[in-house]
Amino acid sequence: MRLAAAIVILAALASPAKAQDIRASYDVRLLGLPVGKMQFAARETSAAYAVSAVFNSTGIGRIVDSGFDLTARGRIGQRGLAPQSYDEQIDTGSRSSTVSLRYYGGVPRITGGSVAAEVEADPNALDPAAQGGTLDPLTALWGVLRDRPADGLCRYDVSIFDGQRRSRLAMTGRSEAEGRTTCRGAYTRVAGFSASEMARQSSFPFTVTYVPSGGVMRAEALTVRSSYGTAAMTRD
Repeated sequence: MRLAAAIVILAALASPAKAQDIRASYDVRLLGLPVGKMQFAARETSAAYAVSAVFNSTGIGRIVDSGFDLTARGRIGQRGLAPQSYDEQIDTGSRSSTVSLRYYGGVPRITGGSVAAEVEADPNALDPAAQGGTLDPLTALWGVLRDRPADGLCRYDVSIFDGQRRSRLAMTGRSEAEGRTTCRGAYTRVAGFSASEMARQSSFPFTVTYVPSGGVMRAEALTVRSSYGTAAMTRD
């Protein structure tokens, strides 16, 4: 599913409340070299959201051809974003996978995709029924990148389940400089990862820099430190 198709899905989000349409595009770099472009399209009302993300590798810094198409939709409540559905198509160059998750009472259920067969065949796979209260990867990321009020900007702590793996995304620090606010945190692998993945790196420190925009704070840049080097997303 490419961005144009995703926008059609977002336009189908029905609500009597006034909807806000958001478009955001980020240049992605690794070790300072351009590796791709990430584009988001979202629609939010006071009670619901729908968001899509598309990444395509580009530029001289890309290691392999890779990309992903993600869509998620759900409700917005006092506790933040609560997903109802998530669909993923990922090709890393070395691995490709698809998954569909649907949520019932906050508990994810795998309803389709190649991941479903992998989980069924693995006796050690995480039980989706035990992952209640988790967010899908796109909802968790959108919770960081969407426009947010300045109050409580760096207070964010969520658990993530992608159908096979559980992780945590938490912000733990805040600093101010020249009108910008930088939140510090870490993405941490929790369960479902291979022993080699955990040995290579289990925690990924990150920073998100926000700037004032129309009475809210807008995510301008995100950097993540990994064993491969520092990756950076900068808003166009």
